[in-house]
Amino acid sequence: MSDTRVGATLTYTGTATPPTAAQIPVDTAGLVVALDVPAGVALVRAALTVRAPSDDVTVNLSPTATLATSGGQTVLDPAQPITWLSLDWGARRPLSSVDVRLPTSPTQTEKKGRLSVAEGGAWYPPTPSDTVSVNAVAPAPLPGILASRLLVEFVEASSAPPPVGTPKTLAATQVASIALRAPARPPDLTATVGVGAGALFFHHALPLLPRQELVLEDALSDALQRAWPVDLKSGAVAVALRSSGLGMFDRVQLVMDTLEVIQRWSDGAESQTLAVNTDSSVSARVTVPRDRALSEVRFHVQHQLHDEDLPLAPRPPSMPALSHHCGSGYSAAQAFRATRATGPLAALDLHLRPLTRRVVGTLAFHADVHDRPDDAPLAGGSIPLLLEQEGSAPWASRWVAFTPGKPLALGTGPWWAVLTVDEGDVLWSLTDHAETAPTPGSLTPGTALHRTEALGPWLPRENGLPGAEEDAEALWACSRPRLRPLTAVPPLPPRLQLRWGTKVLDVTAREDGSVALDAKALATLTPPGGTGSPPPLEVLVQSRVAGDITLSGLQVVIPQRETYPLFPR
Repeated sequence: MSDTRVGATLTYTGTATPPTAAQIPVDTAGLVVALDVPAGVALVRAALTVRAPSDDVTVNLSPTATLATSGGQTVLDPAQPITWLSLDWGARRPLSSVDVRLPTSPTQTEKKGRLSVAEGGAWYPPTPSDTVSVNAVAPAPLPGILASRLLVEFVEASSAPPPVGTPKTLAATQVASIALRAPARPPDLTATVGVGAGALFFHHALPLLPRQELVLEDALSDALQRAWPVDLKSGAVAVALRSSGLGMFDRVQLVMDTLEVIQRWSDGAESQTLAVNTDSSVSARVTVPRDRALSEVRFHVQHQLHDEDLPLAPRPPSMPALSHHCGSGYSAAQAFRATRATGPLAALDLHLRPLTRRVVGTLAFHADVHDRPDDAPLAGGSIPLLLEQEGSAPWASRWVAFTPGKPLALGTGPWWAVLTVDEGDVLWSLTDHAETAPTPGSLTPGTALHRTEALGPWLPRENGLPGAEEDAEALWACSRPRLRPLTAVPPLPPRLQLRWGTKVLDVTAREDGSVALDAKALATLTPPGGTGSPPPLEVLVQSRVAGDITLSGLQVVIPQRETYPLFPR
């Protein structure tokens, strides 16, 4: 059985490095969830969960931010004095600290930095405010200020804030570096599905909160449904997560509810045409997993059965307790009596077990004369017997069909089937009425006779099986008369069952031959579990009349839920 689990992998396509191995980056480059969809899988629902880290995990915004200085620099030059610098990282996010470093030489007077922030507009505060130390032992904390730009203006550390309305006095300063740290939670999040830029299906405009779990479910399910391979074919689907600024996730998990849809039988065919013998059953198999419940089974059954009635349907064991011995001078006869008008005899099946590798003889139909077969067979009522065996003895019992050249009209009186063997030996199985419980119909078995020489008298058998009661039912030779119906009546439809392991479920087809079972109807057909080769799901077809059974339109639906811990793995 092929694997129907959707493959899912997580890949970061950018160049950023996470603070530790416990985080995975997300930025404009994209964090991609790639799905490898096998054939025969439909999507029901998907949920993607991402979690932002706590605020003790930070990222440095400076390397990716746009730098501007009073000297027109875009990259800091420690040899060139500047009076201010600004950083623009393009996304509104909280700030946690700033650390400005001066070069070790030349020695400069102690400086401070006046900070202003902006978010797409003017700098705030517009007037002088508190300053932060430059070249401090520890970064200066910024308690969660939300901004997309930062301005640092350098002043002498000894200078006092000027009065309100007085222009700022800035000090030229050589700067080696600046580190601006922010919590690593993403400033926003967008999600697309498809190749390249993909189709946008989700946008979260605000920074994620510390340890916030964001679940993409309904929107993701709808987007994946649109992008899913059509007609249950295999294919690839990609979901990309992006943020306008560098952020981190410490958990990414995907949960998918899918349906495995099986539309072919175990041999790979879309339909099965099965030949069913008289009063027997056939089966078609579907390979299914052993440990998952079925939610739907559909198929269509069409039958072309022979135009026959089966009034008697004995089912003897493979090794009957008693049998007629035919051959070596022995013959056997079985009487049948019509309880009402019957159609002509199309065929007669005998339950025989050959004792020799080759058996040659004749089955003949005789009229009744004083409860014995008439000496001469009916016209057209003699059918040759030829059995040739392969392999070594003992050989098994089986049904052997005898078909006259044309249907044989037998009338309403009793008649006999006489088996004579000219070469070899064969056993004709015996049974009783109680054991076979024939369905009431137009024909009942009568006396079973045998004789020990070609022209000897017909002798009755002892009644009852060994150990049976004195008033036990009479024995009769196992036979299945197949009659043509007197009127054109559609044959009874075959009996349908589903079998899975040891569980069997009776099934009824609609008038058009369709079978549709939902999860409720299939509730008793529980998964078999166990180890070893999984048992197949079988469609059993039982028919009293021989013919051809065609099974088509198969659809077996099996729900499956998979959880993918994409990060950490």
